[in-house]
This record gives sequence, C-alpha cells and structure tokens, in this order.
Amino acid sequence: MQPFIDFTPYPGCRLVIANTVKFEALPQSVKAVIQKAFDLLEQNDLQIEQMNNALLQELVMSRE
Repeated sequence: MQPFIDFTPYPGCRLVIANTVKFEALPQSVKAVIQKAFDLLEQNDLQIEQMNNALLQELVMSRE
C-alpha cells in the first residue's frame, strides 16, 4: 500500500484507508495490528466528504 494513494494519515491518530481492496488483501497479522491500533469505522462517500470539509475548516487559518 502506498501512502496518500491507498491510505492517508490524518491529524489526531486517524488513518483513512482509501483502497479497501488492498487492505483486505493484507495478511491477517498486519490487519490485526491496524485494527488494534485504530478503531475501524466504515463510512460512505458523503460522510467522508463531510469529515474532510470539517477538518479543512479547522486547519485553514483566517487571514483577518
């Protein structure tokens, strides 16, 4: 898996897995480590877009 293509690290100990096919193809031992380190949540495209927009608003600094 390649960073920023198949998965993206997010601030606050989050990890977005964009390529779920590759994730499912990982050895069970690797998936177990990821599942132990992170609470895995499945979300649809709309929910992900809403999360990204909210995060972007938090990260964008005001020019005022």
